[in-house]
Amino acid sequence: MLVPSLPIAWHANKTTRWCHAIGLISLFCYLSTWVLAFDFSRSFEPLLMLTYVVALASQPRRGSAFLDPLWVLLGLWLLVQLVTLPPAMALFPDYAGGQIDDMRGFTKVFMILPIAWILAGRTSLTLAALAVLIVGMVVGSLVRGEPPHELMQLMAAGERPTLGFKNWQHAGVCAGVIMIAQACLARRFFRATASPHGWRQGLARFAFLLIAIWAVAAWTFSMTRAAWLGILVVVGVALLGALLAWRRGLTDQGNLNCYLIVAILCGILITLAVAMAFGDRIVQRLSAEHEVIGAVLRGDLSAVPSSSIGFRIHAWHYAFQLFQEKPWFGWGPKSHIPLLLESTNPVEDTTLSAVVERSGLRHFHSSYVTLLIANGAVGALLYVTTIAAVGTAAWTSWKRRLMPTDIAIFLALFFLFWAVVNAFESYVSYSTGIYLVGAIGAIAYTYRMRERLDRLERSSAASRSPSLP
Repeated sequence: MLVPSLPIAWHANKTTRWCHAIGLISLFCYLSTWVLAFDFSRSFEPLLMLTYVVALASQPRRGSAFLDPLWVLLGLWLLVQLVTLPPAMALFPDYAGGQIDDMRGFTKVFMILPIAWILAGRTSLTLAALAVLIVGMVVGSLVRGEPPHELMQLMAAGERPTLGFKNWQHAGVCAGVIMIAQACLARRFFRATASPHGWRQGLARFAFLLIAIWAVAAWTFSMTRAAWLGILVVVGVALLGALLAWRRGLTDQGNLNCYLIVAILCGILITLAVAMAFGDRIVQRLSAEHEVIGAVLRGDLSAVPSSSIGFRIHAWHYAFQLFQEKPWFGWGPKSHIPLLLESTNPVEDTTLSAVVERSGLRHFHSSYVTLLIANGAVGALLYVTTIAAVGTAAWTSWKRRLMPTDIAIFLALFFLFWAVVNAFESYVSYSTGIYLVGAIGAIAYTYRMRERLDRLERSSAASRSPSLP
């Protein structure tokens, strides 16, 4: 019977098991369809949270169940919104509805809670959820992205495709995440599909290869410099970590050498193929901002052109001025649009507001800057503390051997990549950030949540058992 056999955490009463079954089905629908059918996907968010809350409320010690650190941070975050939102809505009444919508978007980082509970600290479920997320992104991209003939036309014209995502930056970042996941978990995957006679195993390996090709192609075609930089940083840190592990005798030298040789050869082949096909465009893309760098080094911001990086420099400088005016609780989650449209900061022979109006670039292109302007230092600190709490939970789970090492490595490299790319784009404000942080953050948190709930269950069982005379 399905429901009694589900691997859930803590007190497994009937209500909890049914909540877990409903939540698991909802989670797979939620993760698999966010690119393909976003409105359909996000309709599962209330159900995910509801099943989690009902399950916790059905426990004998329900009060202790809600003492999770993330619940405390969620409460503090909502208190900050009560301070930030009223003046923001009064200052920009035309954007009052948008303030609420964007606040809800930021708050969805706490979707980590129900997803982590549904994953139940089980590696099989975490890997299944990650696979569903990745396959869903690729299938959604193939269905909603540009058809092959249009894709070829865009590439020939030197334009970047969206590949079914919000824009090419989001496509490049999602492709980078898939590349990291496949690189970290490839050994586990190929061991699990090692049967020489199973057609399902062969089909799974073929699908793995197709997804890898899509990820490398999307990462390259999107021409997203932040995603390129993020992967370069990840590769450098991964190689350094492998070298340190080898020198300390923490891994088998023969296996490590084999993996390094395969990784280096694959990297060389991919680099050569990409260079032959798109070398000129990549060089042009990387060298296009030398004027911006020169103007910044001279300290003459008015001479910085309104190019891709140039706009960011002007927007961040303006954001620093805004932060000085409201440093603690910020201007409001949606206030970046009217603030940018009001800016009179000079940009060459025009103003920042004119550039914003002309180009449609109506946000600060950095998650860190966005959080500081939206909710001030207090709100940004709470958000970063939430991510830090998730990271600490993952570290603790790995140290206690609850989390497999390959998953721990993937999580570390993902958050490193995420830290890099969010310096140059406001991914946390969009669905890309909501889904990636929600799903992968939950993988990082689920083992620790399971441990805590199991400990509470043992304590509850001990208190219910009759004492010996």
